[in-house]
Amino acid sequence: MKRKNAIISVLSVITLIILLLANYFISCGFNIRTDVALHDFSVSKDGTEITLNTTIMSSMGYTRGFKDNGGEAKPHYLTFYSTFGGVNSKFGAKSEHTLTLSKDDSEIYFNRANNEYELVLQKDKETGEWVRP
Repeated sequence: MKRKNAIISVLSVITLIILLLANYFISCGFNIRTDVALHDFSVSKDGTEITLNTTIMSSMGYTRGFKDNGGEAKPHYLTFYSTFGGVNSKFGAKSEHTLTLSKDDSEIYFNRANNEYELVLQKDKETGEWVRP
């Protein structure tokens, strides 16, 4: 009987550790990155997509994707998210992110601390080219 209780206790502790590690692994991927910088960008020939090459301004971490908190057109307010698996995990890491554009789009912002946004790209009104502000 004592041996059975000991086995149950050990299995319970192992299960708890596995659940805690799984929770940490998954939940890290929902952390917002406010230290993303635009390294470079390119616009498709037909102007319907822009590829953003990003980097992290701190020494640790990667992005896995973004959410556009703007509308379908006009300004795009992008919020980037950490990779799954912890602070410096490369699981799902991406530095290239593609954003669909419409002809009416005018600005692209990146999320910063305190949920403020920084303008990183804007469309030149005269030439129609995307430029850094």
